Amino acid sequence: MKSNLLFLSILFFLTINSNAQDSNKIETVAIIEILNDNQTLIDKDTVPIDLVHKTVNQLLNEFDLEGNLFPSVTLIVNSSVSENSIENIKYQIRSTPVQLINLQRKTITNYNGIEVDQNVLDQYNALINYWNSLDSKERYYRENELKFIESVAQNMTINQRIRNEKLPGYLPFVKKETKIPHLSMLKVDPSQSYLYVYKNDTLDKETVYKDHPDAAFVLKKRIINEEKINLVELTDN
Repeated sequence: MKSNLLFLSILFFLTINSNAQDSNKIETVAIIEILNDNQTLIDKDTVPIDLVHKTVNQLLNEFDLEGNLFPSVTLIVNSSVSENSIENIKYQIRSTPVQLINLQRKTITNYNGIEVDQNVLDQYNALINYWNSLDSKERYYRENELKFIESVAQNMTINQRIRNEKLPGYLPFVKKETKIPHLSMLKVDPSQSYLYVYKNDTLDKETVYKDHPDAAFVLKKRIINEEKINLVELTDN
C-alpha cells in the first residue's frame, strides 16, 4: 500500500509538470554527490556548493529542452552533510529548468537492513536530531527515511539504544497517524500542496468533495519529489 501511494504521488507530480506526460522522456542530466557542506562532485569534477546551479545549467545546454525531455537531477548525500546545505542545493536547482529532484542519502542506500554500524548510527542520529529541531507543523518525511529509522531501531543492540538518540514518539510508525472522521474537518492552507488518494487512485480536489463528501481521512505529511506534500488518504467510514 505504501509503495503504491508513493508511486502514485510521484506520478501525480510528473503529470502536473507536463501537458504530455506520456510522450516525455525522463532524463537524468546530473548526478550530484554532496561531499560536505562546502563541496560537491559532479561528473567527476569538484564543484563548490554555491556554484552547483551554474554547472547544472551548463549540463542542461547539452540537451534539447524544447523537445520531450523531462530533466531530472539525482542528489547523493553523505551523512555528514547538513540539512541547510541540502536545501541550498535544492534551491539552486529549482532556479534551473530541472523539473524533478531525486534525493538519496548514501548511508541509507548502502544500509543492508540488518547491520547497524557507526555510519548507520550517525545517519540515524542526524535525522532524529533534525526532526526534533523542527516545529511539529514543519515535520514532513521521506518514506525511505522513515523505513530506515524504523529498521535501525529494530536492529539496534540494547547498548546502541542507550547510547544513541531515543526514537521520537511522534513518528508515524511509532504513533499511528490519526484517522479524522469527516472530510469537512480538513483545513486546507492555500499556500501548501495537497494530494488526495482513495484506494490507490489520485483524485483532484473537485472530484474528492463531489464523490466522497462524507469520507474519513488520514493526513500524512510527506516529502515527494523534494516538495512538502499533505497526503490526504481517504478511507471508508
